[in-house]
Amino acid sequence: MDNSGLTAPQKWADRATKELAKLHKDAKDADKELSFREMWREDAIRDRLIALIGEKCWYCETRFVRSPYHVDHYRPKSVVVGETERRGYWWLAYDPANYRLSCHHCNSGGARYGNQSAGPGKGARFPLLGQRASEGGSLDGELPVLLDPVVAEDAELMGFDRQGHARRRPERPYSKDELTRDLCRVDETIRMLALNSDLLIESRSTLIGRVNGLVQLHLASGGPAGAALYARTELDDLTRTTAEWSAAAAAAERLALLAHDRSGDDAPLEGGTGGNVAEHVSDGTEPPKATATDHRIDLRTLVAALPPEAFSAGGIALTGRGKRGPARATLLADGTIICFQRPLATPTSAARMATGDDQVDGWTFWSLTVDGTTQTLSDLRDFLIAQDG
Repeated sequence: MDNSGLTAPQKWADRATKELAKLHKDAKDADKELSFREMWREDAIRDRLIALIGEKCWYCETRFVRSPYHVDHYRPKSVVVGETERRGYWWLAYDPANYRLSCHHCNSGGARYGNQSAGPGKGARFPLLGQRASEGGSLDGELPVLLDPVVAEDAELMGFDRQGHARRRPERPYSKDELTRDLCRVDETIRMLALNSDLLIESRSTLIGRVNGLVQLHLASGGPAGAALYARTELDDLTRTTAEWSAAAAAAERLALLAHDRSGDDAPLEGGTGGNVAEHVSDGTEPPKATATDHRIDLRTLVAALPPEAFSAGGIALTGRGKRGPARATLLADGTIICFQRPLATPTSAARMATGDDQVDGWTFWSLTVDGTTQTLSDLRDFLIAQDG
């Protein structure tokens, strides 16, 4: 989602400049609580945000029909959760470049995993991989955990499987900062925004099924007219930026084209983006091979070292205990962890989902039993790294 051309109306901008000047003055008193005039709620700025990609959430892509929506500050203006000694990004309170349209579920919670609450939403949560910018300072050195929908590189990290689950695209390597913190930005974004809630999975699954059918119709019909033209037109509508869940639709088209190419027929879809997509996308490919020392975030290397019979029952039980009491999950043979019947690639995000604790380390939290021996994932990983070295 490109917001580079976003500007505020001149009258709104003039008022915002005056409000920001007041904040700069008040912020000189470190003990003073800052107050904000909620100008971001006004139609003057809201309408310009909507004009960019329509009336849908920039995080989960759900349309605003009758549900409330929020003009979210990507970097929280007042406070940042977990940092009681510091203010939020008050100097960005009236900067439209910091605004993201958000549905109520993404910003304030309310989504569900069956009978389980999916958590409080983004709100004022804004964890970083590294140090936070100084008050009023440059943001160039900050590395947010939460993926930013207006950053193309962030959007390219997110993929979707055929069941409608949001997932990290496995062919995308972890950044050095993620490896340093043992944290996956995609998994943490999915967890914090509940991008795999009941409603989203069901809706995406239906959409993906429709896209697959349209791709097959186009490929089977051939030529630029008739059924092929209908299928291409429908695909263009479903994958255009303003469409609901367009990222999942585009991923489904890419996967269908990739499967088609692998079948030996390289004829691309005519029109739309189909011809280029198959060349540049590798959704569904095998993850790159890595040594144990490369994988301090997910479990792909670790499960390969476990005896196959450990997965004979379908998976290995993971157990832990948090503030809410006992927690359980299942480790599958491909390294995926199933928590609340949702797939996650990393132990830490799974533990945080299970406990509601944003600080827990999943490697020390989860334990498993293999060949009669119970140990933490951390112990098992350290053993594997020692063996690999």
